Amino acid sequence: GASKGIGLATARHLAERGDIPVGLARTTPEDFPGEFISVDLADRDATAAAIDAALAGGPLDGVLNNVGIVRPQMVGEIDIADFEAVFDVTVRSTIQTVQALMPGMIERGWGRIVNISSVVALGGVPGRSSYGAAKATMEHLTRIWGAELAPHGITVNDVAPGPVATDLFREGNPVGSPG
Repeated sequence: GASKGIGLATARHLAERGDIPVGLARTTPEDFPGEFISVDLADRDATAAAIDAALAGGPLDGVLNNVGIVRPQMVGEIDIADFEAVFDVTVRSTIQTVQALMPGMIERGWGRIVNISSVVALGGVPGRSSYGAAKATMEHLTRIWGAELAPHGITVNDVAPGPVATDLFREGNPVGSPG
């Protein structure tokens, strides 16, 4: 999301460069440096409406897919509904967003897609099966989309940060936890 942590920091950086960021997230920050649309990305129809609203002013040059939820569970305790929720919010909303922005990028012959993954996708972190698998899927999609979209002048990259003291990290990794 764009309301805090990496998403908000990136929006601020883009605004400092003169860009006008458009942010989507559940919680509206007090000081978002651009246009902000409050939306629960777990709701497919609401996500579509928010993307339509973001595109109402014309096509966007790029997208930072900084989305994910963590439902820590050891393998024997993974609740399938939680697993599906992690994939839905992380992967489906990313696909949905890219598909909506792609036509404008292809038409202009230029665009930037950046997916935020996690080092959790690279290794075994106990209790992070769902989150790690969803973020690994993001890395895979990045490679595939990069090959598919390069002929249209669209680059697709992935950033896999290590632990960053964001609210999401602190929620999923209380002091003393194995994560």
